[in-house]
Amino acid sequence: MSAPGRRALVGVLAGVTALAVAGGVALVGLGAWRLAAPPAHATAERVAVEHVGAELPEVPAAPPSELSIPAIGFAAPVAPLAIGAASVLDPPTAEDVFWLTDFGAPGAGSDNTVFLIGHTSADGRAVFDPLVDRAAGTTTALPGDEVLVETAGGTVAYEIVATERHDKTALAELASVWENVPGRLVIITCLFQADRDLAPDNIVVFARAVA
Repeated sequence: MSAPGRRALVGVLAGVTALAVAGGVALVGLGAWRLAAPPAHATAERVAVEHVGAELPEVPAAPPSELSIPAIGFAAPVAPLAIGAASVLDPPTAEDVFWLTDFGAPGAGSDNTVFLIGHTSADGRAVFDPLVDRAAGTTTALPGDEVLVETAGGTVAYEIVATERHDKTALAELASVWENVPGRLVIITCLFQADRDLAPDNIVVFARAVA
C-alpha cells in the first residue's frame, strides 16, 4: 500500500486524535449521515454454529456484497469505497460495511489483503456495534470464528486468527495491518470507551481464507 493510501485510510478511522461526536455516533471524517432508527444488528450474542468453509467451492475474486460472522449472529451489507487521492476517507453511512476497492477482493486470484471498514457508535446505531464489547474493551468475535463474505460468484470463507486493539495515532505505522497478503481479510472499526462518548482506539480483526 502506498503512503498516501495509508494516510487516507487512517484518516477515516482515526481522523485526528479526537473524534467528533454527534448524537452518540462517531464521525470519522468531515462528512455526516443520519440514522432514522437503530439497525436490526445492534446487539450480539454468541451462538454455537458449524463451520461451512471447508465445504464451499472455490470462487474467483469479486467485489463483496455481504459480510457475516455466524458465531455472533452478525450480518450486514457491504458497499464499495475507493480511497483514490482522498486525504480523508469517510464511510458515508452507518448501516453499511465498506470494502476498500484499492486493495484486494475476496476469492481466488486476489493479489492483496481484503480490507473492510465501518462505523461504531456509543448507543448501538452503527453497523459494527455488535463487533465490539465496550465494557471489556475488545471485540466480540474470537479467533477460530468463521467469517463469510458473499460475492456475485459465491461465498468466500475466512477464519479469524487474531484480534488487536490499537491507539488510532499508531495505526498508520503498523506493518502487520498493511501487509500485502493474498488470502487475508482485515476488518477495522472504532472502539468507544466504556463510560464516555470517545473512541480513541481501533479494533482490528485478522482472518485468513479457509483452504
